[in-house]
Amino acid sequence: MDRFRAMQTFVRVAETGSFVKAADSLGLSKASVSLIVSELERELGVRLMQRTTRRLSLTEAGQTYLARCHDILEAVSDAEDQLSTRQREPSGVLRAYAPLGFAQHHLAPLLPAYRAAFPEVQVELVLGTRAVDLVEEGFDLALLFGQQGLASSMVARKLAFSEVILCASPAYLAQAGTPSQPSELAGHAILQSDGARNVSKLYRGEDEAVAVPWPVPILSCNAVEVLRACTLDGMGITLLPSYVVSESLRAGSLVQVLPGWRAARLDLYMVYPSRRFLSAKVRGAADFIIARFAEFAADSSIDPWLAYRPG
Repeated sequence: MDRFRAMQTFVRVAETGSFVKAADSLGLSKASVSLIVSELERELGVRLMQRTTRRLSLTEAGQTYLARCHDILEAVSDAEDQLSTRQREPSGVLRAYAPLGFAQHHLAPLLPAYRAAFPEVQVELVLGTRAVDLVEEGFDLALLFGQQGLASSMVARKLAFSEVILCASPAYLAQAGTPSQPSELAGHAILQSDGARNVSKLYRGEDEAVAVPWPVPILSCNAVEVLRACTLDGMGITLLPSYVVSESLRAGSLVQVLPGWRAARLDLYMVYPSRRFLSAKVRGAADFIIARFAEFAADSSIDPWLAYRPG
């Protein structure tokens, strides 16, 4: 028996004082309404109504049950209203994930504007460098480089791309010399991230690729910010994503080595679990990010190092 439907039917009969009127308002037959109430009484093991040919009245148990039904049905209605409102107006907690280095340089500046646009949303931003399971870990939305490992049910929208490039400080290049072709990297101090350990080639354009005889790195690290800091201090030449070093390149504190060459291309995606029943907070965040990236793509002066340029 559908207990919730039975409670609704019982309340309607009690409020109208008639099986016929209750049946008309519910779009049911009088016999169906009478059967539902009878089954409810049988389930509860108590008589809720006294029926005569002329009138219908509630028993003492029926009056008590009616009050409780009103409370329950009102609570359900309130819950549905709250959910409906949340579907229309962004609110609640938005749990999001983003790469640490990207968030530090390019996502953090967007947060004040996002807060101003959606004051009823509280952001829980988790940063890292690992693979994540959005559903298992309860993320509403994520920014990820690449789609590897994503379930087919996920929605992934490409926002931009970044390139892994070579860079060094002017002081290091003044002391050690500036390579003019990939083969000259063999004589330099190299710093690398864990993700660059398997890099064996450099690419230029769409077709040109050359093998690079990388020397043993003087430093390997899984934190790109540490590598950037060491590169700024003149330790050597480093392969880093352009989104990490774009500010330093614009300021001149780092110089791109072998301009035009890259070790890899990193595609940035915005990912969320499903288009079905997408909440207003996720839809609002997604639309906000897409609009901002469109602005950045239209103005190359914002970041000429490809961090925001759509592919």
